[in-house]
Amino acid sequence: MAMLAPPAIDAHRKRTFALTTPLALAILALATILLRIGSWWTEQLDWDEWSFILMGADVAHGHLPFVHQFDLKPPLIFFLFGATIALFGKSLLAIRLLGAACVFAAASFVFLTGRRLAAPWPALGGVLLFCALASASFGLPTSSELPAVAFLSAAVWRLTTFPLRERDAAIAGVLVALAVLTRTNLALVAMIVGVTLLIAGWLPRIRVRRWAWLAFAAAGLMPPLLLVGAYAATEELATLKLAMIDVPLAYSGQLGIRQVAREHVTQFYYTAQAAPLLYGPMTLLVLAGLGAALFSYRRDPAKHWPVTLVTAVALAVTGSLLIGGAAYPHYWLQLFPFAGLFGTVALATLHRLHPKAGYLGAALVALPLANGFTASLPQVTASYASAHPAQQAAAYIHATGGARPQVWALHKHLVLWYLDAPQLSRAGVHPDNLARRAIIDTLAAHGYVGPDEVARLMALRPRFVVTDAGGKGLAWVRADGKPVDAWLATNYRQDARFGDVLVYRCL
Repeated sequence: MAMLAPPAIDAHRKRTFALTTPLALAILALATILLRIGSWWTEQLDWDEWSFILMGADVAHGHLPFVHQFDLKPPLIFFLFGATIALFGKSLLAIRLLGAACVFAAASFVFLTGRRLAAPWPALGGVLLFCALASASFGLPTSSELPAVAFLSAAVWRLTTFPLRERDAAIAGVLVALAVLTRTNLALVAMIVGVTLLIAGWLPRIRVRRWAWLAFAAAGLMPPLLLVGAYAATEELATLKLAMIDVPLAYSGQLGIRQVAREHVTQFYYTAQAAPLLYGPMTLLVLAGLGAALFSYRRDPAKHWPVTLVTAVALAVTGSLLIGGAAYPHYWLQLFPFAGLFGTVALATLHRLHPKAGYLGAALVALPLANGFTASLPQVTASYASAHPAQQAAAYIHATGGARPQVWALHKHLVLWYLDAPQLSRAGVHPDNLARRAIIDTLAAHGYVGPDEVARLMALRPRFVVTDAGGKGLAWVRADGKPVDAWLATNYRQDARFGDVLVYRCL
């Protein structure tokens, strides 16, 4: 009787189409394109992306980040944008393809890691869930989170090697360092991984080399040391410290851990209500995967280390978000690779419990994908044909204002990229940073800018002021206590309007 089970299993396996890694990666590439293509030609997805473009354009001109202008992000994201701009010029499509490439890279490594937790098909299902999540509306702009999760996913793939050797740990150390140089909050992940490797090295059953933690730490120091060397060579170490340590520490002190957690929970509640087909299946699969990982997978010696490592990194990323001092939905992109991995565990567990239960898992993956496709594909034509009002405004200013006119963009600051216009304030790359006290006060205390940049710019009376018809640009100036409406009425006239972009000219 004991011999009856294997033939049944073999018969089932023969009916299952073999999924090779190249085929899986091709499916992921296609899914990434289809989920994101509906936004590739739209001019504005998020104004943070425009700030990264302006910082990247400065890098493309041969400058180190922060030396001439500032935005609150680590420098690697600006190097990536700068390289893209240097290669492809003023191409929004190239910027969006950079984001898509990061999503595809992260998905590929999530799949390869998932293969260590389950069979290929559940691994593909889990990573398709990640692709759908990463292509939610807040994931469509090319943000700093996208390259960060690409580096972090690659690091997790190397770290889940069994047995883990020093060489694997060293490669992962470099990758985690690159992730930290893209998202500062991930420094906590580097520390947690190092401690995890140190403890695991003394547990013989896990088969992690005893000195893996040292290889991880030593290799991880190389990227920041190279960065420090570049700034030391240009005598700008103080600027690097200001941008990488002083301002981020001030910014992270805005909200406490409880407040940040409450903000994330509240935002997730309303975001999930708006897109239940995306977040409902994800929540069910992640919870099921967490339960299976804790109570079932840990009994398998071959999966004990991968599950331990993935869980530790996921908890570390969660912790890094809670101490960040602010809460925005796009921060969740850093957690979505782990949603894909725990989704993989859930899908494999469902299939193991009963083959027909696998259909339920497939449906839970199909719903988010369908949600993403129906949001993206109908928008392709509209996106491709959409107007670019910031570009139109820039062309108008160039035609009527001469070469390199003074322009203060309260919003719609992509105008400055099209014009190659200089920043009127080193801290004004992201316009409302001028009114964020944690940022501007810290910069002013170190002499990077003056104590009241908004008042200085208003006294300067630039030839052009650009803002949005919705009032977002004026709102942050009002919030800073400045009479911007009266200032505009006295000194400017509305000279042109292109879509929701308003152009004011000095009288």
